[in-house]
Amino acid sequence: MKLGKLLLAVVSATVLLGALVGSASAGRLEMSSQNGRATWAAMTFSGGSGTVECEVVLEATFHSRTMTKTAGSLVGYVTAGNINRCARGGSTINRASLPWHVRYRSFAGTLPSIVGIEFTITGAEWTTREPSFGITCTVRAEQSSTIATYSLSSGTVTSAAASGESRCGEFTDRLGGSTTNVGERGGARLTVRLI
Repeated sequence: MKLGKLLLAVVSATVLLGALVGSASAGRLEMSSQNGRATWAAMTFSGGSGTVECEVVLEATFHSRTMTKTAGSLVGYVTAGNINRCARGGSTINRASLPWHVRYRSFAGTLPSIVGIEFTITGAEWTTREPSFGITCTVRAEQSSTIATYSLSSGTVTSAAASGESRCGEFTDRLGGSTTNVGERGGARLTVRLI
């Protein structure tokens, strides 16, 4: 009887440790598609030049459906961007600056249940026209200043947020906005899982 209990305890401990090691060693993320698209109804550009509010569409292509969780690793590009219309002021994406580099930054949550993934965007460049006086300013975002964050629920990307600060002449321009209109280019929801 004692040998049976001991054997049961050893088997239980082995299964538990195997599950923990499998979760902790998951060094890669797998996405359901290499292509993503996000549409912001109201992305804001604010700072010393006033607040500009525009509808923005960005498309990204990842190098692979899988990526390592290594901070700073290049995982893809923003390959297309468009500013459809602005409610206040005006803005244009400088297309000559595309593609913008997308680098893995970090994840949020506790493995194996992640609730977010952050990326840095390098090389993003846009020009804004503030609404009051028509002053224009061109911003080129530095690597550490523009952050794209995917929020996840049960492995499905539920929203995308853009944030950051960049110099615009004498001013600091702040970028902000969140959207739930994010998924694969074909319209399907984008999913992420640990492998």
